[in-house]
Amino acid sequence: MLQTATSLRQLLRQQRNNISSSDRAKFDYSINQSIIKTALLMRSPKIASYLANDGEPALNLFIKTCSAGPSNHYLPVLSKQQLIFSPYSWGDELKNNCFNILEPSTKHVLPARLLSTILIPLVGFDHQGHRVGMGGGYYDRTLSFMLNPLCQKKPLLIGIAYSVQKIEEIKPQPWDVPLDAVITERGLSCFSIKAKHYLRTPS
Repeated sequence: MLQTATSLRQLLRQQRNNISSSDRAKFDYSINQSIIKTALLMRSPKIASYLANDGEPALNLFIKTCSAGPSNHYLPVLSKQQLIFSPYSWGDELKNNCFNILEPSTKHVLPARLLSTILIPLVGFDHQGHRVGMGGGYYDRTLSFMLNPLCQKKPLLIGIAYSVQKIEEIKPQPWDVPLDAVITERGLSCFSIKAKHYLRTPS
């Protein structure tokens, strides 16, 4: 089972990295525009995204737009075996973490439970909102509080990917937290009632 999961990740990462530079630029623009056209920036006061790594869709345009708007924007920061989130506006100082991934250098952080929306990079996803991550389990551990049935305040989880990363079915594990929606270059797919309400395009 572990080998199967590892092989799937390798295949999906290879497909993602095989996207040409010209297509990637077009796809990234479409993804950023899809995020911006939702009501996210109007309704989500605390949004976390990420800086692209290993062929992930780049959200530079969204981050720049978010930095100039009313929402507070955050990036993930490694903290032991979990992620915490630090404020980031485009152009702020960054540093490399132990995986050589850039993250904010500020010490002011928030836990995931205090965010309103988290844009999550992923390796694979299916039509029900299940996802395959990089395999480190950082987002799983970070979002484990959402599995508590008594937890009422949960951030909206939106996966960011290319359409080539969609697969037929992912068997969820007990520790998996499903996505509310996914945005690819083909647009927005909602999986939860919350996402359908929250991400509707303003009239």
